[in-house]
Amino acid sequence: MTDFRLLTKDTLRPLAALNVREAQIGFVASNLMTMAQSIFEPGSEIYGIWNDDIPVGLLAIVDMAHPEADLDEGDDPDGIYIWRLMVDQAHQGRGYGRAALEFVKSLAQERGRSKLIISVVDEPGGAMPLYKVFGFRPTGRIAHGEVEMSMQLV
Repeated sequence: MTDFRLLTKDTLRPLAALNVREAQIGFVASNLMTMAQSIFEPGSEIYGIWNDDIPVGLLAIVDMAHPEADLDEGDDPDGIYIWRLMVDQAHQGRGYGRAALEFVKSLAQERGRSKLIISVVDEPGGAMPLYKVFGFRPTGRIAHGEVEMSMQLV
């Protein structure tokens, strides 16, 4: 069963040890980098993606409604930004990415947020097809060289 657990000192090492496929390294920062950057990202939350007691991925979000969230011009404070989503190379293709998207969607709805935002590297082997099937649409914005996509929830 897929479970989402907030990062703790006990889960840091097993989650830091996860890696994407070599061809995907340029698509997402390492989990260790994500954990380090989260210290400086107000409103960020990091979840381990677990299958029973086996770590299979990492999900990092930013609640844009956080009072100290670092918003760029045009950012919607009523959204949740999926900052990082990775599934370990040994566990890809088993539905964990989709389960993570469902989890964030539910979380956003519980918090009364109106949209989800994500950015993606638009290259072969990237996650854009998954995000499109899930319901994300390009916004026309490019964020740090990645295509920004959003999904309206309300």
